[in-house]
Amino acid sequence: MLGGALSALVGITKTLGRTVSAGPALLLKRRKALDIFARGLRAQGLDPEAVKELTAAYKNLGSLESWFSRPRE
Repeated sequence: MLGGALSALVGITKTLGRTVSAGPALLLKRRKALDIFARGLRAQGLDPEAVKELTAAYKNLGSLESWFSRPRE
């Protein structure tokens, strides 16, 4: 019984460690994606204010916070 609990604890610790270590890499990829998106909009000739608003909307689409804070219908 103790061996099973210890095994579960080790598994949970490994999973959490992988999740935490992946966080900074995902944030960096998200930042690069936002820069690429904004660069593409500027290349299309959009004015800076439109680029700023569209980039903010694009950033919000990828935000997990907005997914979880959405009110249920």
